Amino acid sequence: MEFIAIAFGAIFVNNVVLNQFYGLCPFLGVSTKKSSAFSMGMAVTFVITLSTMIAYTIYNQVLVPNNIEYLSTIVFILVIASFVQLVEMVIKKFSSAIYSALGVYLPLITTNCAVLGVAIDVTVNGTGSQKLLMASGVAPTFWQATVYALGISLGYAIVIFLFSAIREEMDAYPIKKNWQGIPIALITAFIMAMIFSGFGGVI
Repeated sequence: MEFIAIAFGAIFVNNVVLNQFYGLCPFLGVSTKKSSAFSMGMAVTFVITLSTMIAYTIYNQVLVPNNIEYLSTIVFILVIASFVQLVEMVIKKFSSAIYSALGVYLPLITTNCAVLGVAIDVTVNGTGSQKLLMASGVAPTFWQATVYALGISLGYAIVIFLFSAIREEMDAYPIKKNWQGIPIALITAFIMAMIFSGFGGVI
């Protein structure tokens, strides 16, 4: 039940986009089509989950014992960049169409504050989702951090896919010129954020 609560809270209550406002650039830029949004969601899920696992291990097994925690941000960025390069090479090899659709946003996963933010959150700060991972006042374990990272990344993937589906549907309706594009997208994101905030009363 503990892991279920952590995952549920990470996906819905502390959603990385709608609650913490991380990763808004690719969220708005890649969410015009469901196919590209799904691919971006899966790529971010892979990078966030595995980079957090590696970052957590390096931080606690290498940096802390040697009193070089100040190198954590640099190390985390290197880990994230490595995984992004791996994802980029795989997508480019197996689907050039998706690679072209994601465009510049794919390599920008490296600088996506959602990816780095989760890694720092569950390792350096030891806070995770605050109420979820630090309820007992003890830093999260490896598996708690992993479940939280997976939940956060799945929350990102779910929201960006739902957002893209809504934007595709909106294209079929007449929208005033001044409201087209980013304005109506931001309003839609705000409504989604209000809906997701209702999950806060569940846990």
